[in-house]
Amino acid sequence: MANRYRKNGIYLMLSDEELEILENKYKLSGCKSLRQFIMKCVLNADIFVLDMEVFRDMSANIGRTTGSINQIAKRVNSTSVIYKDDIDDLKELLNQQGKNIISLRKKIYALGNSETLLTEEK
Repeated sequence: MANRYRKNGIYLMLSDEELEILENKYKLSGCKSLRQFIMKCVLNADIFVLDMEVFRDMSANIGRTTGSINQIAKRVNSTSVIYKDDIDDLKELLNQQGKNIISLRKKIYALGNSETLLTEEK
């Protein structure tokens, strides 16, 4: 055993539910052995790290926008007057939200294109 290529072992504890999920995925994979299935999952699977900051910003902007709309609606209902400053603030929030959406689309597009390029290079 001293001449083994793979000489490092890993021990993994699973709950009954996790083991059942693993076994079901293994059966669906068509791999000849559980070891082959695990190696395929570990070595061939792509790992994606998502930057959630854009989503947080969008959520905050949506919250501010809805808050502004509610305040404007209360004022309009009580005074029957809508102020230009309120509309301008709302437009600014919506423009920022639009920019965040465009930024998110660009990031998703770039990710999709990089995957396409990686696939074409193989």
